[in-house]
Amino acid sequence: MDPTLASIGILIFRVLYGISLIPHGVAKTNKNANSQFKGFMKQLGVPPVFVDLSMIIEILGGLLVIIGAISLIVSIVLVLFFLGTIIVSKRMKKPFATGMNPGVDLDILFLAGAIILLLLGPGEFAILTGPQLYNLI
Repeated sequence: MDPTLASIGILIFRVLYGISLIPHGVAKTNKNANSQFKGFMKQLGVPPVFVDLSMIIEILGGLLVIIGAISLIVSIVLVLFFLGTIIVSKRMKKPFATGMNPGVDLDILFLAGAIILLLLGPGEFAILTGPQLYNLI
């Protein structure tokens, strides 16, 4: 396979993945929604500070994924974050998607995307890529 074609594919994936992440964080910037979500997480035994942390990870992580910056660190953070969201989703007894309501399947897809970025790196069309997993092994 042409390395440039693969990098174009990874670039398209990165942009779409980042664009998909950002709205999840932006929704948490609404004070009322943020407060309600913190209360809900507290009932599940999740410290409310994780709501703000998730907002930062989703917005900043999405932006960094789009430009391909420090991708090894970003992808590791995203893998750990989405493993955590899957655990919380299981505590919530969140099912797979039903009708118009997303379920734990969305968390699994975001985790899969983070794993792809971790293993493949950001491709050649990235800014400040930093070290990559495939160079460290």
